[in-house]
Amino acid sequence: MTYASNPFMRGNENRPSYVGLNDDDTALIKTLGFTPKRYLAETVIVNQGEDSDRMFIVESGWGCISHELAGGQRQILDFALRGDIVLPQSYSGSALQTFVAQTELSVLVASTKTFTLAAMQSPHLFSLVLETLVHNGAVMAQHLTNVGRRSALARTAHLFLELRARLERIGSVTRNSYECPLTQYDLADALGLTPIHINRMLRELRERKFLEFRQGHVRVLDQPGLAKFAGFEHEYIES
Repeated sequence: MTYASNPFMRGNENRPSYVGLNDDDTALIKTLGFTPKRYLAETVIVNQGEDSDRMFIVESGWGCISHELAGGQRQILDFALRGDIVLPQSYSGSALQTFVAQTELSVLVASTKTFTLAAMQSPHLFSLVLETLVHNGAVMAQHLTNVGRRSALARTAHLFLELRARLERIGSVTRNSYECPLTQYDLADALGLTPIHINRMLRELRERKFLEFRQGHVRVLDQPGLAKFAGFEHEYIES
């Protein structure tokens, strides 16, 4: 999965605008046959292993990208937010990841091959695609470090700070608070922990007066202290 460091699309369904692209680029995008789609929460949009030649631009809602394991387990790789480009990785035409609507999700859908050919005709569009790929590598490096080296408490804090930074870029943070539809099971699958362990981490973060997570709402109480504790540096989100 990949997403833009700056939200790719702004505006609404009737008058979308594309960040960093000129009028010719925007006209080119309109010829690619993007189709608006809306999915109910928990709908599987792309199934790991199936043939897939689709890319998505998120208009609203949250999506979840994961790798499915035998026995029903999964590792959540990332979450897709408004303005993100979602490009499930594939090999020989088969998707290597599963893309699910975490909440009700509105997206624009187009052929990956068609979009790639268009990018070859537009320096601005090609630059954007290259930027998202490089940026995705930086994000994946942080997620790998979370699971591999950060303590359970630090990785939990780091994820909440990353989500806050991404949501702030699209205007979805108010007074250090944001809506977060993730369950403790989702957090466990993203962080390589158990739901019981996640519950303990949330309680400890609350007791340390770092943040509160209640009923789908995150409130960061001490952002400088939490960022220092988690080793969170926001440059990889803004690069």
